[in-house]
Amino acid sequence: MRPASLSLRTRLLRQLGWPLLTVLLLSGVYDYVRALERARSDQDLALERIAIALASRLDLDADDKEDNLAPHLQGTVGAIQRADGMDLLYFMATGDRQGLIGGDPALASIVDLEAGQDATFVDHQFKGHDVRVVTYPHLSPIGQTTVVVAQTTRRRDDQARLVLFDTLTPNVVLLVLALLLVRRAVTQALRPLDELSSAFAVRQAEDLSPVSDLSLPKELVPVIKAINQLVSNLRNAAQMQQTFLSNAAHQLRTPLAGIQTQIELALREDPSVPQHHERLSAVDAALRRLARSTHQMLALARSGPQAVTVDAMGVVDLQVLLEEAASTWLDTALQAGVDLGFEASPAKVWGSAWMLGEALNNMVHNAIRHSPRDGKVTVRCGTDAQGAGWLSVEDEGPGIAVAERARVFERFYQAAGAASGGSGLGLAIVREVAQRHGASVTLADPPSGRGLLLTIRIPADTSRASAEKLSGV
Repeated sequence: MRPASLSLRTRLLRQLGWPLLTVLLLSGVYDYVRALERARSDQDLALERIAIALASRLDLDADDKEDNLAPHLQGTVGAIQRADGMDLLYFMATGDRQGLIGGDPALASIVDLEAGQDATFVDHQFKGHDVRVVTYPHLSPIGQTTVVVAQTTRRRDDQARLVLFDTLTPNVVLLVLALLLVRRAVTQALRPLDELSSAFAVRQAEDLSPVSDLSLPKELVPVIKAINQLVSNLRNAAQMQQTFLSNAAHQLRTPLAGIQTQIELALREDPSVPQHHERLSAVDAALRRLARSTHQMLALARSGPQAVTVDAMGVVDLQVLLEEAASTWLDTALQAGVDLGFEASPAKVWGSAWMLGEALNNMVHNAIRHSPRDGKVTVRCGTDAQGAGWLSVEDEGPGIAVAERARVFERFYQAAGAASGGSGLGLAIVREVAQRHGASVTLADPPSGRGLLLTIRIPADTSRASAEKLSGV
């Protein structure tokens, strides 16, 4: 399974966030290391001062050379220890001639008494504690001496933890603020792209108008130009398709009408041969069905949402449509023995006269075809209380079961018990036309309880602008 691709916003945040995080972490590590070095340097300076203070106790006058120096050194260290209640102090003083002068002789095991003439500092373990040790060589009146001072690192460790907290806290805050600012900046920078995406999301499938590149960043202008070029190509292809469908409809109607006329003449001229008459009658019926199906398929293609219609949208008088339907279907109704009536009330809507007329013709044709002989079909139009225009056709046929009413609008589907000879496209055309006009189609039982009532309701708020958008012009 192909992994989901990352959004442009996520990619930008990652590209900006990771380098920023790296820089801030490196800055925090640098600050922490530098602070530790300062803490160690401060401790070394304090230890060296203690060692110097002890060494100064060894600089005796000639009269004091016989004094025991250990108590003096211990007293000095004790005073310093009392001043520092956190860390423990250990010391040792030795001389080349005297040996151990004072202090803890165990310190000799962790230091190099022959290290040289300069003070040296090391970290070590002593009596279970981490200690910092200074070895301080000193030439005194009693000869060459060495002072060793060890101090636990509790204060230094506490300072390290405090430095770590004081360093990481502001860096984390700075990181969060920086990421928030980066996210906001990325969101602001991508807002034109979001607006463009929203504009495409609400577009109807048949809206092939060009996209404006005004107020867009210059980086998006080439993309918009490419999209507009593609839209232009699609619009031209759709218009060519409509031209082809119109020409095809004309070219198919002409030979079919000619063949049908010749069959009708043959039926009139040769009534003496029953077999010929029956065969010509069957051919005539099949040809009529072929002509009807061809017309319906072309009409369905021209009215579908994937097509850009070339018919102009405008104000349509539904009463005029009923008058045209009357002149078209009266002869067919008389031949079928159906009483076809029209009840027209004033009603004007915004739409395509051709498409609404095609929908009405299919409604009337279905009603006549499914009505029994001596049945009644009534075609009506009008305006409801909300100002919506409507067209309805009521028949006295077998009706459609409630469970099948949703499916009869599917292409080529015919309900159980439907009259033979149909193509299953009539109601599909009605639905397509209704959708193109933002209208609704309902199937209901008529007040008489017999037959079917088919109604198209075109809302009053279908403005010219929305109608133009629906038509793709």
